[in-house]
Amino acid sequence: MGLVPAMTVKCAVALIKSVPAGEGVSYGHTWIAPHDTTVALLPIGYADGVFRSLGGRLEVLINGRRRPGVGRICMDQFVVDLGPGPVDVAEGDEAILFGPGARGEPTAQDWADLVGTIHYEVVTSPRGRISRTYLEAETVESQRIP
Repeated sequence: MGLVPAMTVKCAVALIKSVPAGEGVSYGHTWIAPHDTTVALLPIGYADGVFRSLGGRLEVLINGRRRPGVGRICMDQFVVDLGPGPVDVAEGDEAILFGPGARGEPTAQDWADLVGTIHYEVVTSPRGRISRTYLEAETVESQRIP
């Protein structure tokens, strides 16, 4: 049938912060920075459909690079590690939680594999403050996903 995934869940980076080695982030400081690093706060959490069990296991695409989520998924936010050294992310930059995968972003199936469920549960989980934008269908033959 030629069907390809079309759903993308994304948000804007809310805050960029330097974290010194040995400091923790998120509830209970379950993640401790192993070295001086920079983190980004994403204003989306389990109230919006991000599974709590993805804490410390998911990746997010920001500016063309996958960044690891660190610490716990909170009700309204979670943190991603941008790494040490120069920061190429700014507040307001787009963070893609999952999408079709064509740009290297995680997919709903990636999330499903991590959670131990099916991708249908993932794509029906966004709720709450997630706004939905429907784009008109277009031919995607030149955009096939391998």
